[in-house]
Amino acid sequence: MSRKKIQSAICALQLFILVLTGCGVPGANKEVAVEPIATYEPRDETEWIRSIRQTDLTGMSLPELYKDLTLIDIHNHDAGNSGAVDKWGAYGIDRLVLFGDISEPSAQFTDQYAWDLYRNDPSRIYPSFAGFPIYEDEGLSIVQEKLEQGYLNIGEVAAASTYSPIVSNLKWKSEHPNDGNLPQIYDLAAQYRVPILLHIDPPNGSPIRHLEEAMERHPDTLFIFAHANAYNSPDNLETLLAKHPNLYIDFFPGFNAYNPESTYTLQDFIPLMERYPDRFMLSTDSGYGLSVNDAAVALYEIIDLLSPETAVKAAYQNYERMVELQPPTNTQIAKIKELAAGLGEYKTYQLNKRMANELIFELEDKMKINNNGQDYDE
Repeated sequence: MSRKKIQSAICALQLFILVLTGCGVPGANKEVAVEPIATYEPRDETEWIRSIRQTDLTGMSLPELYKDLTLIDIHNHDAGNSGAVDKWGAYGIDRLVLFGDISEPSAQFTDQYAWDLYRNDPSRIYPSFAGFPIYEDEGLSIVQEKLEQGYLNIGEVAAASTYSPIVSNLKWKSEHPNDGNLPQIYDLAAQYRVPILLHIDPPNGSPIRHLEEAMERHPDTLFIFAHANAYNSPDNLETLLAKHPNLYIDFFPGFNAYNPESTYTLQDFIPLMERYPDRFMLSTDSGYGLSVNDAAVALYEIIDLLSPETAVKAAYQNYERMVELQPPTNTQIAKIKELAAGLGEYKTYQLNKRMANELIFELEDKMKINNNGQDYDE
C-alpha cells in the first residue's frame, strides 16, 4: 500500500473514532455544571423605615405602617395548615420558617407537609424538620437525608423540657441539649451550614450549662435558642450572648407584650437587642398561648421600638443570611444534572441551596410537561 493510501486510511479511521465518540462534533461535549455560591447582599430597608417614621400617619396600625417591611417569622408550627402563608401573610409576614409537630413520630408527617407547602410556594417558606429520634442511629440518618434533600432549617428540637405541659411529654424529647445523638446532629448542622432551633426549658440551671457546653464544643454550629425571652431575663441572655458567638436568639415578642406571666416588657429587651443587633430574630411561635392577632402585632411592636438598623436585621437580614450562605448539597447537584440533561438544558448554574431547590422544582415541572403531565419519577 502506498504512503498516500496509508495516510488516507489513518485519516478515515480518526474521523470514524471522532464521530463514534462525539469528539470534535460541534455541541457533543455538552454538560451540566453546578458552581456553589455563598454570598449575601441584603436589601437594605433602613432608610425606608426612617422615612416612614418621619411621616405623619396618624390612625394607622403598626402592621399597616410597616406592611412593606420584609418580615420573616422564624418559628412557625402551621405546616398542617394549607393556608398558613395566607393566614400569616394577612399580617404582612412575608416568609415562614415552617414546621409542625416536634420531637415525636407525628412530626415526620408535618415535616412532609412543610416540604409540600414549600414546593408549591418556595418564595414564602423556609422548610424545617423536627421528626427524628434523639437516641437512635435512625435519627442521624433522617437528619442527613433531610439536609441533603434541601431542608433549610433543623427544629424545633425538644432539647430539654421540664415545665412545658406539651414539650415535657414528647416521646423524642432529649434530657438536655448535649444528650443522645445531639452532638452528631450539631456536627451535621455545621457541615451543611444549617441552623438548629432548640426548645430549652427552664432557661437556666442544668439545661443552660449543657447548652453552653454544646456551643463550646461545636463552634461552627448555628444555635438558635427558641423563644429565649420567655420566662427569661435580658441579663441572662446577655451572659450567654457575650460568651458564645454562635448563639442566636429567637425572640417571641408576643410573650412579653401579651402574656400576663411575663415579668419583663418589650422595652426591657431593647438595650440588649441594640448591643447585639446581629444575633436576634423574630417569631410568632404560631401564637402559642396567644391569639394569632396578638402574636403577629407584637412583631411590629418590637420593630417599632428598635433603631432602623437593628429593626431590619431582626426582621429579616439575620435569618436570611443563614439561608443564603448554605451551599447546594450533593443530592441537589446530582438531581439538577440529571433533570437538566434530560431536558437538554446544558449550562453552568451558580447556586446556593435555596436556589438549587427552586431550580429543581422548575426543572421537575418542565419534565412533567414533557412527559405529558406525568410526575417526574425520581
